[in-house]
Amino acid sequence: MKKTFAVMMAAVTVMSTALTAFADVTTDTVVDVNSEYTQEHIPGDKIELLLGDDLEASELKISNKLSSGKDAIESVTLGETDEGEDALIIQLKKTYGTKKAEIEGDIQLRKKTTSALVKTVAFDFDVQWPEAELDKDAVELEIELDNAAPVYDFSKNNKGAVFTFSDLDASYAVRLEDQPTVNLYYSIGAVKSIVQANEDAELSFLHFAGEPEFDFNGTLSFNVTDMDKDWYLYEINSKGGLVKTKAAYDEEEGVVTLKTRKLTSYVLSDKALKASEASTGSDSEDKEDSKNPATGSVDFVNVAVALGVVSLAAAGAVAMKKAK
Repeated sequence: MKKTFAVMMAAVTVMSTALTAFADVTTDTVVDVNSEYTQEHIPGDKIELLLGDDLEASELKISNKLSSGKDAIESVTLGETDEGEDALIIQLKKTYGTKKAEIEGDIQLRKKTTSALVKTVAFDFDVQWPEAELDKDAVELEIELDNAAPVYDFSKNNKGAVFTFSDLDASYAVRLEDQPTVNLYYSIGAVKSIVQANEDAELSFLHFAGEPEFDFNGTLSFNVTDMDKDWYLYEINSKGGLVKTKAAYDEEEGVVTLKTRKLTSYVLSDKALKASEASTGSDSEDKEDSKNPATGSVDFVNVAVALGVVSLAAAGAVAMKKAK
């Protein structure tokens, strides 16, 4: 039998450190003044737009004139890239919904001392998770979840689906009937506080960041590593606390099953778990920044971005209009 929950996929950090000119493909170039930034992004991306050699971030301040999409933005700051180059930095919020956010409008850069307008950066781009391609005619769908395109929009012909994972021995089977669109982005990072409180337990984790909900109860199934043991499935609440579920364990089949219509955050254990104190970091950081242990030992490997967000290049055109 396969090991339950193999090694967590490491994803690449989203970091745009250069602009691309229309005339050539040389990086670190301020582009044509009559263009806009139009490169699409996923939630959680960081966009870094170089200011050029003639401007210093420390001498400037920001005037945010965006007309739409502010709710999708965590922060707009002036600072330096990892290479030490001055840049306008936009951090997008990490969200796991299904809808598109449209970012439109301008961001003005002004002198700190005089408030004189130096440049205007124009934006017109969308922020959304990519949608998976589905067989719209299939009655029963068999889908291996892919975080690169985690949004699923089912057709009226789709009456049921079985979701599997490439990196863990588990599945979710559910009935579909005019099912609304769902985001099935998942991760298997260990929650540090739970592992540290239960170092003698064999633990496996599964988290659905957007907590997708279906119209009907489905069956979430975990194949276990040792059928001679007892197994327990807990739900992890928003504060990192443990809630024992009504999961059933079939000793003959070696499968733990839970009936649920809403997918949240779970930990599977070969021992009854102790309650754990919250760690110094947030619960989401625990899930994101650690590697799922194959045994009870603590084996953490930091990932570059929350929940392994897939990297998207931020290459594109930005309007840098010098003030007259």
